[in-house]
Amino acid sequence: MKEQPFPILEFDPDPDAVISPADWAGGARLPHRCVLTFFREIVEEKCAAQGLQPLAALRSEIVTLPIYPLEVGGVPVCLAMPFAGSAGAAGALDELAAMGCGTFLICGAAGALQSGLTAGRLILPTAAVRDEGASYHYLPPGREALPDPELVAALERALAARGLPFVTGKTWTTDALYRETRGKIARRAAEGCLTVEMEAAGFFAAASFRGLQAAQLLYAADDVSGEAWAERGWRDQRGVRRALVDLCLETIAAL
Repeated sequence: MKEQPFPILEFDPDPDAVISPADWAGGARLPHRCVLTFFREIVEEKCAAQGLQPLAALRSEIVTLPIYPLEVGGVPVCLAMPFAGSAGAAGALDELAAMGCGTFLICGAAGALQSGLTAGRLILPTAAVRDEGASYHYLPPGREALPDPELVAALERALAARGLPFVTGKTWTTDALYRETRGKIARRAAEGCLTVEMEAAGFFAAASFRGLQAAQLLYAADDVSGEAWAERGWRDQRGVRRALVDLCLETIAAL
């Protein structure tokens, strides 16, 4: 491993680390197909409607995130919430993979970097600009991390079949929520980023390193493209959030 000016650039391809995700798996075995979502209220809604019971959990010092098994069209799938941020996203993927998951569809919300992205607009990321930390421990230094092309194509077909309008393009992943300056926003928008969020690069990099499949579907939430931040009531888009979870569940079951 060649010494670099900055430690974050010293990528080590060794797949074995002192602490392994398997150390936290607890012997749980999950379905191969997994939908991850940040929409807690939709997960709770499904639990109440279907009587779902957790099979395992992702745990940290401050929160426990249950993992629910269910069937979609007779196909075993699991539904879970990941940790926030790129490091949390990569760690969640690692732990879920240690429990048996290998194909992931993720749905979440993102800030709009382009003024034409109205609240609730669907975005299918084709690349994530790596302006965070975790991805550099899973991939050599580079500008972007990529989703699995097969899953991106599957989501495109599913969206088209349902007549749901969407756009494709890059997303900007940053782990510094309060450092999205006007200069950085302008720079990312100029290189083609449609949205800003905190996890996509971590998901894509961890999946690539571990030989997993992952893709993400977002909706335009708040707007950071103007002079002032526009919150736009993004948490109130319950219909959009429910539709994204359902679409991801149906799409992953049909693969």
